[in-house]
Amino acid sequence: MNPVEVYIIAKDAGLLLYKYSILDFSQTDKDQLMSGFLSALNNFAKEMEFPEGVSLIRSGSLEARFSPGKHVFSVLIIDYQIPLGASTEPILSGLAEEIVLTFEEKYKKDLEKQIKSQKFQPEAFGDFWMEIDKIIDLYGAQSNELYQKLVLIEALYAKVPQKWCLPLIEDLGQGKKVNIIDNIPDSYHQALKKAINKVNLESKPVWEIFVVPILDPRAF
Repeated sequence: MNPVEVYIIAKDAGLLLYKYSILDFSQTDKDQLMSGFLSALNNFAKEMEFPEGVSLIRSGSLEARFSPGKHVFSVLIIDYQIPLGASTEPILSGLAEEIVLTFEEKYKKDLEKQIKSQKFQPEAFGDFWMEIDKIIDLYGAQSNELYQKLVLIEALYAKVPQKWCLPLIEDLGQGKKVNIIDNIPDSYHQALKKAINKVNLESKPVWEIFVVPILDPRAF
């Protein structure tokens, strides 16, 4: 399995309408089996009186985040080794929600027609990867800002004085470009390295998904 995959599945039919992979766009025979399993799991939760179905499941290094729409639901599947930090959890939930909302808005007429006739044509949604790329780019900019803020917050915990960190956090909030390493005195670089290592490790999947240019603590 690729580190990140997105499944978009018709709610009632349990049919895979679209699959997106960050590393590999090809579909396999297992994709329909996967979508059937995810749909059955979601429907079972509803039958057990969980009105919105499943929201999140984990198994080993795999995590699946469900986001319901009107006609379809999306499942964002991530393969990683450690749970995410609390600060970056909302980013992935927001990504899954944004994907399903965009899909239903873009293909509203096609979806309503296919659902009414129960004759599905997944090929009608084949260009949706372009919309996902746009969403990832948007979230990437937000994630880059968050990454730098988290490094500075961890630097504060690592005893880097506020007078060096807080002005940089404020600049980031105003949309300014910041060079953290050049603006923290060399005498605090060991503490800064610890902060960078922690943030890099705790939310590694998020930085990889959104291609955030992370800092390398070995480079200074």
